[in-house]
Amino acid sequence: MTDFLTVIYDYPHWVFIALGGILLIIELLGTAGYGLWSGIAAIVVGLIAWAIPLSWPILWILFSIFTLISAYLWWLWLKKREQDRASKIAINQPQQELIGTTTFVTDAIINGSGRVKIKDGTWSAKCNQDLEVGHPVEVIAVDGIILTVKPLNK
Repeated sequence: MTDFLTVIYDYPHWVFIALGGILLIIELLGTAGYGLWSGIAAIVVGLIAWAIPLSWPILWILFSIFTLISAYLWWLWLKKREQDRASKIAINQPQQELIGTTTFVTDAIINGSGRVKIKDGTWSAKCNQDLEVGHPVEVIAVDGIILTVKPLNK
């Protein structure tokens, strides 16, 4: 038993590499990333311990610091990803991407309704003023399949 403890004490890099491997295996069980970043931090500390002989307390401090930094960076990444996802188009509403598109009137807008051309199709459109065919417009809102447009200067 003392031989085993001597080996552990003399080769701390293997302890941290093994700890990293165990944490990565635990990550496979579904720890939502925490095991991943802690495991990577342990492997990094193991590689540092292999290259530079450091004392156990310093290695554990390095492991703690690397784990905290990597978990914090992971949290920032998740937060940014969630904000990006929230700012994107809602599910099953791809027509929301049309907002801001500039196009032109294909069927005159009379009494608030007409049609505009976007890509290879035409869309029903409504506007608060009458517009002739060919007048440039910008899509400002989408309500189902009806676009709300505003006239642009010719």
